[in-house]
Amino acid sequence: MNLEFDEEQYPELTAFRKACLAGRYEEMKEIAGRGHSWYENENPDDTSMERLATIFQAQYHANCGNLDELQRLILSASWVVNEGWTAQGWLPITQAASTHGARSVIDLLIEAGADLSLMVGDEDDRASIPDMARAGGHPDLAIYLAGE
Repeated sequence: MNLEFDEEQYPELTAFRKACLAGRYEEMKEIAGRGHSWYENENPDDTSMERLATIFQAQYHANCGNLDELQRLILSASWVVNEGWTAQGWLPITQAASTHGARSVIDLLIEAGADLSLMVGDEDDRASIPDMARAGGHPDLAIYLAGE
């Protein structure tokens, strides 16, 4: 997951996501309070900064394949496995399925209660978790996730 963004197009998005990852809630609030155009996509439901940081951390660790960090996070906040990030509703399992496709990460998320029936993406372009695995170039994982 890329933490670095074009600061001309998305001012302070990099700093916001780094603050999420580090759990620096006051910094997140300060940046969000500046009215950046991207913020509505990052937090469409006006979730608390504490909860939003936890959601982003799960997304990040699932995307990067940081199994130990993801497991630690799930132990302290099991609800996070089915919480969407951004207006597109990305899930930890869709992050993992579409990037590296590591079965160890996928299995951890499934064991923790990841709902394989959830859909992600924009309202006019929804995708299933198996679809995300296919799009990421992991056809065998897509079959596994679809239960075929």
